[in-house]
Amino acid sequence: MSKSKNQGSKMLDATGFEVFRYGFGGFGVNLMYIMVSSYIIYYLTDIAGVSIAAAGTMFLTSRIVDALFDPIIGAMSDRTQSKWGRYRPYMIFGSLFAVLIFIMLFTAVNFDTTAKTAYYFILYSVWSIGYTLIVLPYQSIVSIVAQNKQKRNYMVMASKLMAIPASLIAVNIFKIVDMLGGGAGGWQKLAIIMSLLIVPSMWICASSARRFDTQAAAKTAMLKSNGQKYSGKEQLKAVTSNKALLMLIIAFGSNNLADASIKAVQSYFAKYVLNDMSFIGKVGNLSIIFTLLAFVIIPFTTKKFAKKDLFIAGTIIHIIYPIALLFLDPVQNLNMIVILAVMSAVGGIICNLAAFMMLPDCVDFGKKMSGLKSAGLVTSGFTFSLKAGAAIGGTLASYALGVVGFEAGVVQSELVLTTIVLCMAIPAIVSDIASYIAMKVYPIDERKDDLTGDSMTTVA
Repeated sequence: MSKSKNQGSKMLDATGFEVFRYGFGGFGVNLMYIMVSSYIIYYLTDIAGVSIAAAGTMFLTSRIVDALFDPIIGAMSDRTQSKWGRYRPYMIFGSLFAVLIFIMLFTAVNFDTTAKTAYYFILYSVWSIGYTLIVLPYQSIVSIVAQNKQKRNYMVMASKLMAIPASLIAVNIFKIVDMLGGGAGGWQKLAIIMSLLIVPSMWICASSARRFDTQAAAKTAMLKSNGQKYSGKEQLKAVTSNKALLMLIIAFGSNNLADASIKAVQSYFAKYVLNDMSFIGKVGNLSIIFTLLAFVIIPFTTKKFAKKDLFIAGTIIHIIYPIALLFLDPVQNLNMIVILAVMSAVGGIICNLAAFMMLPDCVDFGKKMSGLKSAGLVTSGFTFSLKAGAAIGGTLASYALGVVGFEAGVVQSELVLTTIVLCMAIPAIVSDIASYIAMKVYPIDERKDDLTGDSMTTVA
């Protein structure tokens, strides 16, 4: 018992420099994720020459394959007992594997149509698994590095602040590709440069958990009080019975579906509806400015308001833009569309930030309910919601555009232009409503519930 207490006290001793180093993971994982989630369908159709229907099917199917690996990787990382601990080896070595596939994904190949589609499907599926190898451990270590809820909030804030440079690169992607020579070669060079930034970022992040994610800690992490190991069945039950996690999965998955519905079509919206590709840069750069303001304000609001309330507020802000798209002519009201798009992006950031702050609470909630702190498997459920939302949002748009006759690089019909707008609006509105409802029944109010102490007033 004394050993456990000593370990707990060490967890509370995460230094400011360790929090700072953890933030680098936010740059690495977001640089790769934003690049793929926002531009992969555009790249496949307009650069690599894959049909939009095939790209949509590829996007959805590979995500399903990836989702099957999430709980496997989560459970595996929880049970790993390497000399680097449970989670760090995946960040250190998994990052090398992930960037290799990432570069190949953004490398154009001269195959026939069938072979090309199969090639990118395999690559995208493998990349998704490689990305999971680094993002699951990255998100899991928050709950072992810090037990103090405010320090956890600072760790999440550090990772999100470091994601801003990644976002700046992503929103200016077309300018950067042109600077690198444009076309397929420009995209490949960009992927290589990004990879050279991603790997050291993940290594720096992994170093932040060096004092906490040790081999000694790994050997006792999955033991019951009687010294026996938790079985895989008990580990899974501890996660599936975690009401807080289940509500967060629904809310965050719906929020990501809403966001993906907008982002998956945004390049087409700018190119074919507005005839103005600078729209993406304008919205992205303005969003980053207001996001910085949100990052300054939110740490103070978490001392007064529950994280679920912040998530709900972000959802309300996020839904205004897709509703407006149904009623405003985007060309005639471009300035208003830019403003609302920026508001929506900031609303999404608030939801994202609140969700990541709630994740360690869900880990502790599960421990209170079952006695098992299965950070990896809990996090796998969380990342599954992110991936499922992104996959469904992107796939719905691809299928809808394929049905109405979208063809890359040509003047689009009125039906296609209308469908592009509807693909941004309808799924986002429905998903935001679902996200709002799930958060209303989320069971944790950290202002009242003691998740890291000896008692908890929450009713599961």
